Amino acid sequence: MALKLGANSINKLYLGSTAINKAYLGAGILFSGGFSPASLFAGGIAGAWYGPSDLSTLFQDSAGTTPVTTAGQPVGRMLDNSGRANHAVQATAAARPTYETAPDRVTIDGVDDRMTVTVPAGGFTGTMVLATDQGTASYGVTITAGAYDIGGRDGQYFPGNAIVGQVIRDGALSEGEAAATEAYFVENGATAGYGSVTDFSNYWRDWSEITSFPLINTSAGTDFTNAWRDCASLTSFPLIDTSAGTRFVQAWRGCNSLTSFPLIDTSSGDDFFAAWIGCSGLTSFPLIDTSSVTRFQQAWRNCSSLTSFPLIDTSSANSFPGAWRNCSSLTSFPANAFDNVKGGDFTDAFTNTALTQTSIDNILVSLVTSGIATGTRVFEQSGGSAPSSTGEAAIDTLRSRGWTVTVTGGYSSASLSFLFAGGQQGLLFKPER
Repeated sequence: MALKLGANSINKLYLGSTAINKAYLGAGILFSGGFSPASLFAGGIAGAWYGPSDLSTLFQDSAGTTPVTTAGQPVGRMLDNSGRANHAVQATAAARPTYETAPDRVTIDGVDDRMTVTVPAGGFTGTMVLATDQGTASYGVTITAGAYDIGGRDGQYFPGNAIVGQVIRDGALSEGEAAATEAYFVENGATAGYGSVTDFSNYWRDWSEITSFPLINTSAGTDFTNAWRDCASLTSFPLIDTSAGTRFVQAWRGCNSLTSFPLIDTSSGDDFFAAWIGCSGLTSFPLIDTSSVTRFQQAWRNCSSLTSFPLIDTSSANSFPGAWRNCSSLTSFPANAFDNVKGGDFTDAFTNTALTQTSIDNILVSLVTSGIATGTRVFEQSGGSAPSSTGEAAIDTLRSRGWTVTVTGGYSSASLSFLFAGGQQGLLFKPER
């Protein structure tokens, strides 16, 4: 709330010679000195600013007739402090967030609680500063006109448990403006960074409006399941600290605008199930540390722009179903990639790829080297080239060890003698021609 003397705003307030940063009228903020997010909307710039620390902006009902006065009351209407009247409302009583104090915040249940703002025609393309009880950060965003959720996608996916403040501005904030806005919200009780969060599951899932992601502190994170799933407008990703991460299940699934990926630290990672599935814009992939990964199932499925793949460490892995399925541009795959794998489930692993003859030979010879002769033993390839005689010999060896092998060209072993390898008893009849 701006304090004025006549038509003039008061920017500084003193008690004697001591500067006052905040003054209250009851529970509402009467004066806040220093930076104010209101300055971000000068000159008619569009956007919205929500601040639960100003109790006068909160109402229990969506019509705005019953004010919020104490902790524990529902919030059905939250006024926009930007001056653009982009107020957030929730008409459904059961889906209303709750006002809490210490710090002043609007809490959400992670099930259906959220507010909705009607973004005006033209939408907002610029910066969003989101301050929660778990961390504060600034994002590049493009938000289309129409209904937009405040408090997480469908009330379920949100990087925290409460909103302490939020600014959305049409037009990018400068680095200084973003920092000042973050500091303002932190002063009002938001957590400054995400450095204490261990479980990032679903934090930004389905936030397709995010076009750029900040370099936040994720050093304590162990579980990144679905963290950025379907963030379909991200074109790049920062080199965040994932050194403690163990689970990356579907972490970047559906991020189909990513064209590159950084060399993040995945040395502790053990589960890459569908981690990059559907990242169809990736043209290359870095040599990340996969030495502890046990499951690669569907990890790069539908990454249709990948043309080659690095020699990752698969020595701990036993699950590869669909790992490179529908990587329809993948031609080059390294030798020795599977020399030390722990299991033989390669069902659909290379279905609908474009592997060269050298690459399919590389893979088959490597599987022979692995020595896998127990458990699930299935290998499937389609598309690209058929194996050469080198690959065919590898197939014969694999089949002698109980593998089911399907490759481009449909190679059938010239001899069925492998069925009796190791002293197996039986009869082989060969009809005369």
